Amino acid sequence: MIKISAFSIKILAAVFMVMDHVCYLLMPELVILHLFGRLSFPLFAWLLAEGEKHTQNVHRYGRRLLITAIITQPIYSVVFQSLSLNILFTLFLGLVMLRLVKHYPQLWQQLIIIGLCVAVAESLGVEYGAYGIGVIFLMSLTDKLKPRVWLVYWCIFHFFILVILSMLNIFQGWAMLAGFIIFQFNGKQGSRAKWFYVFYPTHLIILGIINYLIQSR
Repeated sequence: MIKISAFSIKILAAVFMVMDHVCYLLMPELVILHLFGRLSFPLFAWLLAEGEKHTQNVHRYGRRLLITAIITQPIYSVVFQSLSLNILFTLFLGLVMLRLVKHYPQLWQQLIIIGLCVAVAESLGVEYGAYGIGVIFLMSLTDKLKPRVWLVYWCIFHFFILVILSMLNIFQGWAMLAGFIIFQFNGKQGSRAKWFYVFYPTHLIILGIINYLIQSR
């Protein structure tokens, strides 16, 4: 199997995200773009978990996420005609959860922290909600569990969320494939990718303008 760096995984996540947004805004008939788009959030969740483990300044990391989330929100709301909070708020909340879990190692403490973060995610209406918090927590365990064991938990989690609770549409099941991608990580960071903080709102603006021009014909 081909091994890839964290930078390559971020590129894949960004490409899958753009494909998903192009499908939603411009080409809803191309469902395959939406299917590929389901891989984006789990990859970003893994990148967040890795970033939390290795960052030298978690407060600066969190500030970047939160400031970009706040700046992007009006753009996100207009482009998608949605009152939900964009994905960067989900990632910020996940970062807070991971840092608290690290400080409180007792299982009962961690369950309370995760439960509180799930409640906050659902009450604030962040993108992916409780599912997003669960994915971020699971991604933080990839280096603590054997790959096969982790993949079993990953699949069980999606089966429970999608089939038992019916919280998300069935397309989200494709997100399970992201679990196989992250285990191709070669342990190397690769190039720095701070450009994403600009790329995220910029690509929404571009797609929003294209969608507006198409709709106004």
